[in-house]
Amino acid sequence: MRVTGFLGLAAVLLTGGAIAAEDAWREFSYPESGFAAQYPSRPNVEVQDYKTAQTPEGVVKERVYSYNSGGVIYAVAVADFTRARADSQKTIDEAAKNLIALGRLTHDESGRIDWNFGREIRIEDSNGTSITDAIFFIDNKLYQLRVTYPAVNTDPNGSSGIHFFQQAFRLLANS
Repeated sequence: MRVTGFLGLAAVLLTGGAIAAEDAWREFSYPESGFAAQYPSRPNVEVQDYKTAQTPEGVVKERVYSYNSGGVIYAVAVADFTRARADSQKTIDEAAKNLIALGRLTHDESGRIDWNFGREIRIEDSNGTSITDAIFFIDNKLYQLRVTYPAVNTDPNGSSGIHFFQQAFRLLANS
């Protein structure tokens, strides 16, 4: 009985620390990409090519909004397919296949943001780094909410930051 009480108290204290750390996160809004997300601090924004078989050119522009917190990388990547006629399921499956190629698949579930369905994939690479990626195709944009979590890191949020980051994401109206 005493062990259960101690474990319960420890769980509350550990969870409280994670919640307190998450309270310091701020929301950043990106109307040009149609979303708002919470990060520990202002994310870096990078524009790059996203390789895809879904367009004749083989690439579309992608904006990546990322923040490195003690080695853990919280990122939202938005690939713009508005000038292409990409199939939503094929585009999601292609992104999932690209992620799965990086390591051993440990999780593959359907996911949802509002009424938009997608997938949540988690892989682990040979170094013990896990990558969790929630993948959605909404309004001709491929959204990937990716957290790269190295086996060794100093992120004060611990692994609870993965769930919090994905749950705090929201689509903006008129995206």
